[in-house]
Amino acid sequence: MDFAAALAGSLPWRCSLCGTRFRRRPAPLSDRFCAHCAICGNHDLKRIAPEHVTGFSARFKRLLGMPAYRCIPCRHKFFSIRPLKEVDDDQLRIAS
Repeated sequence: MDFAAALAGSLPWRCSLCGTRFRRRPAPLSDRFCAHCAICGNHDLKRIAPEHVTGFSARFKRLLGMPAYRCIPCRHKFFSIRPLKEVDDDQLRIAS
């Protein structure tokens, strides 16, 4: 049953407090279409120069002109063709 649910995008989880098992998507479906870190899943990204990203396919991705990002919390550098997640103006305001 867990395998069938995983094919649909729902993963099994267990509550750390009560031990109850449940199924849920790892992230909202709308977040899958935005650039995010593959290691920590964070959307807090900074655009960087492509020369800073290393890896097996980095040279090919530079030739294609893919944008390069760095995850601010874990500092992972990667390429992504997905757009950055839009931030609401309400989130940027400072409480007075």
